Amino acid sequence: MTFTLCFVFMLACYPGLSKESEQSQDMVCSEVIANKSYSCEGLGLREVPDVIPPSTETLDFSFNSLLALYFWVFSRLTNLEYLDLTRCGINWIFNDAFGNKARLNTVILTGNPILYIADTAFLGATSLQHLHLQETSIVDVAFIPLSSLKGLVSLHLESNFISSIRFPQDITLDNLTLVNFALNQIHTISVKDSEYFKKILNLTLILKGNNIEYIEPNAFDHSVFHQLDLTGCGWNTNLSSLLNGLDGLTTNVLGVGTFNDITTDFDIFPWSLNGLCNISVKELSLQYRHISEGSQETFSCLTKIQKLDLTGTGLHFLQHLSQPSDIKELILDYNSFSSLCNINTGSFPLVTHLQIAGNRDTWDWGTKCLENLSNLKYLDLSHNDFRKAKCCGAQFSGLRNLSHLNLSYGSPLPLDSPAFPDNVQLGILDFSNVHLLMDESSSPFSNLADLRILNLSYSHVNSSHMQLLEGLTSVVFLNMEGNSFHNGILKSENLFSKVLQLETLILSNCDLEVLEKQAFQKLKNLKCVDLRHNKLTTFATNAFGNLTDVSLNFAFNMISTIPIVLVQNISDKSIINLSYNPIDCSCSNLEFLTWFKQHEKVFLDKSSTMCGSPPSLAGTELTKVAITCGISLTYVLLIVIITLICIILIIWLIQYYRRRIYAAI
Repeated sequence: MTFTLCFVFMLACYPGLSKESEQSQDMVCSEVIANKSYSCEGLGLREVPDVIPPSTETLDFSFNSLLALYFWVFSRLTNLEYLDLTRCGINWIFNDAFGNKARLNTVILTGNPILYIADTAFLGATSLQHLHLQETSIVDVAFIPLSSLKGLVSLHLESNFISSIRFPQDITLDNLTLVNFALNQIHTISVKDSEYFKKILNLTLILKGNNIEYIEPNAFDHSVFHQLDLTGCGWNTNLSSLLNGLDGLTTNVLGVGTFNDITTDFDIFPWSLNGLCNISVKELSLQYRHISEGSQETFSCLTKIQKLDLTGTGLHFLQHLSQPSDIKELILDYNSFSSLCNINTGSFPLVTHLQIAGNRDTWDWGTKCLENLSNLKYLDLSHNDFRKAKCCGAQFSGLRNLSHLNLSYGSPLPLDSPAFPDNVQLGILDFSNVHLLMDESSSPFSNLADLRILNLSYSHVNSSHMQLLEGLTSVVFLNMEGNSFHNGILKSENLFSKVLQLETLILSNCDLEVLEKQAFQKLKNLKCVDLRHNKLTTFATNAFGNLTDVSLNFAFNMISTIPIVLVQNISDKSIINLSYNPIDCSCSNLEFLTWFKQHEKVFLDKSSTMCGSPPSLAGTELTKVAITCGISLTYVLLIVIITLICIILIIWLIQYYRRRIYAAI
């Protein structure tokens, strides 16, 4: 009897308990875009809360507990376009699990231990284009019901236990452009395995991270790919055994390099790349494959390639080739050249992009080592330690088309004046984290009238060098981060008066304490100023000429009180960041606090814009501060009461003395 009563009581209470549970779930799912995008990530939910409306297009339901997918789980959300079910513990996907989802474009099932997928599971998702099945323990492509995914564009199968790339022959996937088999258990590829891919043009097939030891000859004959990525394959075999299996392949991009953390006993010898002669390829990556000898024979089959990546191949020099190559982009990062002249630029007359970053040894500039590269537009020599020599007239002689030069993160560099006599076309110049040494009587950039972007961050330049920016009449972006100013003061007359077209100026971490009035008044085009991480105590808007459409970042300074006169001219089109400043939230700053609340949309990072004083409000967001200044109601009532008492007392005293006077008469 007792059990029956308890059971009836539980049934009676269940609707209330259920409602309370639903309400708690409703409160935790966050709304990203009203009625369109929601996130229920990591809430341990077993069903979609009722708060998620049917109009939802994007739903992040990752890291919940679903166990299985049935038709009814998402049946209410007929407008879904993007669904993330990462690591929801899904074991079974039953018939019509994605029914009535005609707009569903992307499904992410990463990290689910899937044991079963019904043949009709995706039948209702007629627009599905992107399917993610990474880390799902799949062992065979046939496990996936591809026959109902006719519109599929990309299929992601990384980090599973798949041993073959073979697709069923009776399916039609005309729109397929990407198949990713990275980090699986594929060891061999036969002609039959790759047969299906010959039906598809411009496919990207990613096989990186598989220990492929053998590719059957003609397996890729007459295959036309956009990209074939074999990076990190063939750990225990010579590269030639892979290339020989690619006979007849046509691809825009071929990756046969490896990873920096994978060691192999098989170097590239002169004959190792002969298989490339039977492959049509535009871009080739051999990164981190050690080349034992860079001879003419080694690169004899590479003359028709347009982009070559030789990152980390242990090169000490590049031999002069028997005939000039068609290479336009050459990447030689992380090698061991002893001189810039060791790359023999005469063999690469068409190169427009050259990267030689992070050379492992200290090396010489040489003289006119690059002058054969008359077409060179992009040059990256960052993260290098050159032996000290004046730069850069001799080094970049003849490079009249050079437009982008990166010399960042290098050794101290003495500059000629001018430093780039032959490079008047430069548009981007990066000296970040390079200690520049220069003659302060003139500008090393005086002839660079076309330069638009200049990075001098942490370059130890003297900010008092008034001629430093002389001649830079087109610069719109200037990064001076990490350079100091004398006594922490940016004066009204400063070096920025030479760059009148400037739109973006970065002065963060410059130990600035004071911005003098009108410091930026001449820069009429200035739209963005970054003054983070300085020691400014004043929100010095009077330093700027334009406050109608400007972004001012004063975060991480020491600003407390802001006179209202300094913000009254700021328009609603401007953007201000005052986060991580100790703003005074007392009555002495009331006018600014009122203005802040009236113009909240102007401010960025409002959650980190907090009070620094008084102690009772320290750490409180400005948006949540409500202070009352002036005489309070209690104080007024007290004054009235005291006044009335005083009046009554005075009247009583007057009457008292009058009675005494009359009594004396």
